[in-house]
Amino acid sequence: IIAAHDSVLAARVKQTHDANQHRRMEPFKVGDLVYVATKNISFPQGLARKLIPKYMGPYPITQ
Repeated sequence: IIAAHDSVLAARVKQTHDANQHRRMEPFKVGDLVYVATKNISFPQGLARKLIPKYMGPYPITQ
């Protein structure tokens, strides 16, 4: 059982590494337009979470 667990863990680490090789951070500059995720923004009571847009914007970067 421990060998199977180690094998699954190693496969997960390899998949994560392979997936992250194609990702890169986009450098934002002042004046760029970006969208803001609403995931961590609180809204007034009575609004259904599933009806709120996932992103708000575009907003310019100021600093």
